Amino acid sequence: MRVWETVGLLALSLGLTHGATTCGPSYPLPLRMVYQFSKPTYLQCLYVRSNGDMLMGTVFPNASIYYLTGATTPTPHVSVIHTFAGIPSTDVINGVTGIVETEPNLFTFTGGIQQSLGLQVNGTWGVWQLDMRTNSTSLREIQHIPNSGLLSAIVALPQNPTVVLVADTSLGQILRVDTHAPAKWEVVLADWATMHYPPWASLQFGVNGLTIRGEYLYWTNSFVATIYRVRITEDGYAAPGARPEEVTWVRSLFVDGLVFGPEGNGDQTLWAATNADNRVLAISGEGKVTTVAGAPDEMTAAGVVAPRFGRLAGDEHTLYVASSGGIVLPVNGTEFEGGKVVAIDTRPWAACQ
Repeated sequence: MRVWETVGLLALSLGLTHGATTCGPSYPLPLRMVYQFSKPTYLQCLYVRSNGDMLMGTVFPNASIYYLTGATTPTPHVSVIHTFAGIPSTDVINGVTGIVETEPNLFTFTGGIQQSLGLQVNGTWGVWQLDMRTNSTSLREIQHIPNSGLLSAIVALPQNPTVVLVADTSLGQILRVDTHAPAKWEVVLADWATMHYPPWASLQFGVNGLTIRGEYLYWTNSFVATIYRVRITEDGYAAPGARPEEVTWVRSLFVDGLVFGPEGNGDQTLWAATNADNRVLAISGEGKVTTVAGAPDEMTAAGVVAPRFGRLAGDEHTLYVASSGGIVLPVNGTEFEGGKVVAIDTRPWAACQ
């Protein structure tokens, strides 16, 4: 029953009007390396700007924010915007987990302290702002979230991007923060069944990657390897009477970040990163899950965590994915590398949808 129920839900909820296709692109999809960091570097988040530049945050060996230009060229350039000093200092965070642009050249990100990689110190996490509106870049914590767990992901509301939703993965809840009035932050969703980590999980990772499409907020529950959604208002609250519902289950050790492709072309594919399973997945509107890059025993997408689409004209078909390099769970038990950004050409997939 599970397969038919989730497939039916996905097809109906996305409003699909086309039938199954016999088109069959070959896999893996074409890909290329954009940039690889030194070993060990764990990239945790990726944001693609409208000009094609990228921001990336790390959780190991420190908390840094990097800036990449020239992603579509053979010679991209990476610079360090900021490296946090870590403990003990006033610049204490050692993990940057998610980043979005909430106003032109003003970015909001989540960060806090880990005892070790993936093991948070509760109450040390907050919402920060990176101001790049002038030549003098600045950072500040705009709202500390007391008693929080690990804030693992962030998404801006499409109709009101100065308001963000934040996943507290270890407490199994989603917060709403208005960056213009951050002191009024609040818990807007807390559903044990779909957001809390399972009792057998090795780390406290429940609700994780966030994305919004239409009236729905989607999230992964990482160790359950399941994607859920709930209908929300334009202001980021659960719609009246709305309840979380399962979209699809994935046969994987873990599911991390996820994203939809560009709107307007009718393609409702969800793209997901499996982190410990070293794969990038395409989940069709009919609910079919396809591995489009990587494999459990390959380094191609080792520890892939964050998928984001290009935004430059002519580059909207490119899925950029950031990886951890397999640091937490080495490939084949021993192999890991520096985190990297890989570009995947999704046109063969789109041609079949």
